[in-house]
Amino acid sequence: MPRPPISKPAAPPIHWPSLLPTESRAEWEDLRAWVEQFVDRFAIDTRTIPPCWYRHNTMVETLAALRDHERGSYGDSTAKTTAVEWLRAVRDVESLLKESASRTGCTAAEHRPDARARWSVAEGEWAAFIGHDEAQRSAILLDAQCEDG
Repeated sequence: MPRPPISKPAAPPIHWPSLLPTESRAEWEDLRAWVEQFVDRFAIDTRTIPPCWYRHNTMVETLAALRDHERGSYGDSTAKTTAVEWLRAVRDVESLLKESASRTGCTAAEHRPDARARWSVAEGEWAAFIGHDEAQRSAILLDAQCEDG
């Protein structure tokens, strides 16, 4: 008996920061459907993926990457081992999601915004670092040329 066709062909991975406004609604709806199904299939606790997951960029991009991984793991031309690789990714990503959820403190009933780290690079230190790096690379090239010549 032939296998039924895969319901959705493997699409290329989505780079969320690059989505155009005209593309975003469909991608959000697709990701939401996948996340809700994933949470149900794997009995994911709200301490791992809170209901406000879509308001946390780390969770959005992590879940989108996991969804993209799953899509690429099933198909007629994929190796039989890719399903196990995807399950390993689920395990790894689950710990990343738990860590992210614990940082926000969101619960099933309450959303808390991400804490934003405020920092900037000291321009003088940056310029000195780049100058030092260039000098080191030049010295390595010069030493290599001297050894060859």
